[in-house]
Amino acid sequence: MGLHPLFTLGGRLQLCASMVRPNMALADIGTDHAYLPIWLAKQGLVSRAIAADIRPGPLQSAQQNIRRYRVEELVSTRLSNGLEEIFSVEADDIVIAGMGGEMMIQIIENALWLRQKEKRLILQPMTSIPELREYLAKRGFAVLREQAVVEDGHAYSVMQLQYAPEKIIMDSLYPYIGKLDAATEDNREYMRKVITQLEKKAGGLSISGKLEEAAALKNTAEKIRIKMEKER
Repeated sequence: MGLHPLFTLGGRLQLCASMVRPNMALADIGTDHAYLPIWLAKQGLVSRAIAADIRPGPLQSAQQNIRRYRVEELVSTRLSNGLEEIFSVEADDIVIAGMGGEMMIQIIENALWLRQKEKRLILQPMTSIPELREYLAKRGFAVLREQAVVEDGHAYSVMQLQYAPEKIIMDSLYPYIGKLDAATEDNREYMRKVITQLEKKAGGLSISGKLEEAAALKNTAEKIRIKMEKER
């Protein structure tokens, strides 16, 4: 069996990888064929990694890839509903990518050990993002870094968080754009997507007579637009 040349990660997972601290123990929750832990292990960037999933199918595929790229020493798989089967001592940096915000909230809510200062969460949510951001702030998780990336025409945001209630600063835009600035084209693309969503929602609320709510969302969209112009 020859050695397989290492694959490249897509933009979304590459951005997640860039937020994992070097030489830390990683847990990748809802692992996608174990691509992220394998890539980090091959680059010598993690001390060890767990590729976890709730379904046996993806885990089998993850195991095959772990063997194919010969990282069995560093990367193991775990059948786990969120973080239920993962112990605090096993993971420093926890990546949850490509999952809905509601599901992320459940996983974080059920893992009290994430509230240790030395842990880092790296999240890339697909849906319910304002709700997720508000939940995290209420629970004391502060965003240390946030960046957007465009992959296959879709803009995604990746955030690195720490339990640090004293670091939380929330303004009216925070649920929608978190800590993103307008410095990069990908960040601006994400902001444009949010503006479109807010305006669409505002239109729906206007039609159903909820004029105050509609006006508030339009106002938020306008504030994001102004921020984009200012920070370009």
